[in-house]
Amino acid sequence: MFNALQNTPLWVYATFALLCFFGIKALSPTRESKTSLLITPPILLGWSFYSLNLSLHPALATGFWLIAVLVGSAAALLIFSSKNVALDDTGTGLILPGTIKTLVLYLLFFAVNYYFGYEAEVHPAYSATLPIVLLKACASGVASGLFCGRSIRFYQVFHSLKTAPL
Repeated sequence: MFNALQNTPLWVYATFALLCFFGIKALSPTRESKTSLLITPPILLGWSFYSLNLSLHPALATGFWLIAVLVGSAAALLIFSSKNVALDDTGTGLILPGTIKTLVLYLLFFAVNYYFGYEAEVHPAYSATLPIVLLKACASGVASGLFCGRSIRFYQVFHSLKTAPL
């Protein structure tokens, strides 16, 4: 395990530190703009889909990934609450209460990508087997779906607060 950490590129540590920074920052109330709610999901979905191994049963891997994205999105809609969420002063974003859920979500996304990246480097033949390809599709899909569901939940809240009568 220590050898794996030693051989990890520096950019991975920088990404981990950045995710930890934003996750810890989310422990206190934060502002989430409408733009970030709309831009984050497509970026993460694209990254997640791009990371799939589609050389072995591409339709099956894509199907598993899509179902996992839907499951992750549905779970996020249940996990993330609209309680204590308010419109910011300018009306262009939300003020979200502090929560540990965001930190956990960031660390989950990082762990999934780190694990499968490690496996691809250390055991390339094993990571190209159908069960591992489908496991990666599911794990990556759920992690991305959680981000999508979170954005959907808060965009719904933003829209309802924006159109609510004063």
